[in-house]
Amino acid sequence: MKSFLSKYGLLLVLLLSVIAFSEGLKHDFTNLDDQVQVVENNNIKNLSWEKFKAIFSSTSVGMYQPISTLFYAITYQFDGANPFNFHLLSLIFHLLNTFLAFTIFRKFGIEKIYALLLTAIFSLHPMQVESVSWVSAFSNLVFSTFYLLALIQYLKFCSKTQWKYYGLTLLFFLLSLLSKSSAVTLPLVLIAIDYFLKNKIQLNSWLNKIPFFVLSVTFGLITISSRESAGHLSDLSIQFDWLERIFLIAYSVLFYPFKWLFPFELSVFYPYPEVTNGLLPWIYYAAPIVLLLLLYLVWKHREKSFLVLGSLFYLLSISVVLQIIPVGNQLTTDRYLYLPMLGLLLIVYGLSKSIKTEKIIYLFSIWIIFLAFGAHQRTKIWANDQLIWEDVIVKHPEVAQAYNNLGSYLLQKGQVQEAFNNFNKAVQLKPYYADALSNRGNLYSQKGESKKALADFNEAIKLRPHADAYFNRANEYVRLGDLKKALTDYQQSATLNPSADTYTNWAYALLQLKQTAAAKEKLQKAFSIQPQFAQAHFLSGMMAQQEGNLQTACTHFKQAAQQKYPQAMQALERFCR
Repeated sequence: MKSFLSKYGLLLVLLLSVIAFSEGLKHDFTNLDDQVQVVENNNIKNLSWEKFKAIFSSTSVGMYQPISTLFYAITYQFDGANPFNFHLLSLIFHLLNTFLAFTIFRKFGIEKIYALLLTAIFSLHPMQVESVSWVSAFSNLVFSTFYLLALIQYLKFCSKTQWKYYGLTLLFFLLSLLSKSSAVTLPLVLIAIDYFLKNKIQLNSWLNKIPFFVLSVTFGLITISSRESAGHLSDLSIQFDWLERIFLIAYSVLFYPFKWLFPFELSVFYPYPEVTNGLLPWIYYAAPIVLLLLLYLVWKHREKSFLVLGSLFYLLSISVVLQIIPVGNQLTTDRYLYLPMLGLLLIVYGLSKSIKTEKIIYLFSIWIIFLAFGAHQRTKIWANDQLIWEDVIVKHPEVAQAYNNLGSYLLQKGQVQEAFNNFNKAVQLKPYYADALSNRGNLYSQKGESKKALADFNEAIKLRPHADAYFNRANEYVRLGDLKKALTDYQQSATLNPSADTYTNWAYALLQLKQTAAAKEKLQKAFSIQPQFAQAHFLSGMMAQQEGNLQTACTHFKQAAQQKYPQAMQALERFCR
């Protein structure tokens, strides 16, 4: 068995990875940023110089990741927004990272059989599913690719002291930063490698990292700025004081190794804990004690170099996602372990050297089979938003966001009452949840319950002024005939988040007030955002038809009808035979 693995092991690992994750190739896009990053992203729809500049001068969902977006653009050229191609792209990068992980292990001097077993765990672990199966997590894969390439070049530089390898390390680091800012940890990881190789850190180790630190600081500032402008930075001081946040960070550091060892109850969403009577759950208070004990044990056995290297690699690479600067509304997430998992694997290698190789092979083989099955099963959850959020609700029934997101998906599928029930549950769990209030208000509006609808919209806007709430309230004002208030809300919505939908409805309200020129101006803005927006084409067609310009009207009707817009198909049949 040992000779077979030595000869064909890497190929077998790659084949098992394809089998484990292949289910994801059938999946559609999710509503978890996939629509924004791919389906509706005009910057990726062609590879013109203008779009190239736009990609490198803009952010996507609050992140500066132009290289990742450029890969989206290249993929889009083959068959448009075909989800299969984007899932295949993610799988290819994961396989590439699997190969690079094996290369790294070998560069560290790990025996081939151990390197293969560690690589298999890295590639087949169920916690990697989120990065591979979620199209919007693609940046996680890309930055890891260039990060690993940088590490390989640096190890070459350390062994051969040829400056071309130093230059390549810096180049791959820059590409990694341009893929995702999580790469900022590389300079410190390189210093950890220096310590691993030389058992000390010399002045030169710091000096030759200066260009790396300059890049890290630069991209770190860019990330904080883009996250803040996108509204992704969370003010945890409202919910937790600084001492409690220290407990949360310590818990997060331990959460990932524990889930890695026991990958049960994995979830797309892990909520912050509830504070009851001024206290966190006991496990959070125990976390710092356990963490300090583990760090003491590592220090006590610091002669075991892989134990130290693995611990440093894990702690440094995971540090940027420990909510020290809080982002989003969940404490931990599976995809954050994608690259730091290499550190945990180095720790395992350091601990397992005292066990006979044959026993390790059998133990690891059993674990790898278990992991591969778990990854295959976990991949199925990512088939659609309903499965994703139902899975979260089973594991964390107190998460209001899960009910709100499930409601949004069910609404798209025409299951209005089920959607309303989920929005209502979200509001019950979290009465100050602005998005859920806005969504529930929209359904009250559809039921003709304007008083309840406006109450929800008003509360949503009071809690957090956001585009959707203003847009929904404006639509309700239009239904009530209060067009002046509607115009004010459309303007607020467009200011916060310009969208084709907002400008089109705004144009419709202006038409009711006989302000035709202003309506046309808003429709042009709608087309500048989404050139093929069916509703805008239909409204433009109706305006042209009323003005007697039948040829222009039919052109717009055809554009809308091609997207199966019902009213446009009827208008095309009626006016354009």
